[in-house]
Amino acid sequence: MGESVIEVSDLTRRFGATTALASVSLSLPRGAVYGLVGVNGAGKTTLIKHILGLLRAESGSVRVFGLDPVAEPVGVLSRIGYLSEEHDLPGWMRFGELLRYSRAFYPAWDDAYAEELRQEGAGRAAHRAGVSA
Repeated sequence: MGESVIEVSDLTRRFGATTALASVSLSLPRGAVYGLVGVNGAGKTTLIKHILGLLRAESGSVRVFGLDPVAEPVGVLSRIGYLSEEHDLPGWMRFGELLRYSRAFYPAWDDAYAEELRQEGAGRAAHRAGVSA
């Protein structure tokens, strides 16, 4: 399949006395599709947060497209997408703040297209609510 997109080597993460990840290593090649499966508390979310650069490796390393996601978040986040089932954003963050936050990770951000999508979404929401936009 070619070069690895994600390389995790001997990643260990502890939260107090709890070890969430113990010497995890994996290599995900370009074009592959994987799923993380495990019981609650197995470390799936902790691993994803390291890949996204939301957590810094305590020991071991994480590389995405050859980059350290903590040191080079724009280089990593501008090339990947992640949709959490959890409400990961701060409660104060409204749509405008979300757009400004997201824009920072995408050097080629298109404000006009983002506004077009926002308007389209607002129109759909109004239609579902039975309100004319």
